[in-house]
Amino acid sequence: MEIREFGPQDAVPVAAFVAAGDRTALPPGSPGAVADVDGWLTDKVHQRRLDGEGVHLAIVEQTTGKIVGSIGLRDTDWEAGCTEIGYGIHASQRDRGYATEAARAVGQWALIDGGMRRVQLHSRLDNAASLRVAEKAGYQREGTLRIAEREGCEAHDLAVFSMIAMGATADNHPTAEDADRRSSL
Repeated sequence: MEIREFGPQDAVPVAAFVAAGDRTALPPGSPGAVADVDGWLTDKVHQRRLDGEGVHLAIVEQTTGKIVGSIGLRDTDWEAGCTEIGYGIHASQRDRGYATEAARAVGQWALIDGGMRRVQLHSRLDNAASLRVAEKAGYQREGTLRIAEREGCEAHDLAVFSMIAMGATADNHPTAEDADRRSSL
């Protein structure tokens, strides 16, 4: 598996996902129309990274080069050293370990190379597969956010998981050197 930024080389598979109306393998904010794919790949998909707020990444099957999903960091708070991870895997590629491997790798990358102290993950309580991914990837369950997400008229509870940097405590804060690493996220 390879985890990398989306780029112009992804125009054909991204357009196919969009044309099929199935964007589960794409990050939030992905285009709703095929005509918007090129602009999204050249500019919009990178905006979160350029703004220092996180990053959108493609999960690619190494031998075939096929995009199987996406993973990203959002709501990054450089002063607190915290970020949130999210992922989506195309339905045809689930149950193959991609989400677990990617969540572990990106979480560790954010903690070790990105200077984060905490990477958190939220999962709906009714999403058993995502709960398993979080646990298998090494995130520790911390609790439940009650009625924290709405979908249509329904409210849902979210499980809260985290991965913490070794040696991180409430008393030590990211340094200026850590904040300079934001260009690598």
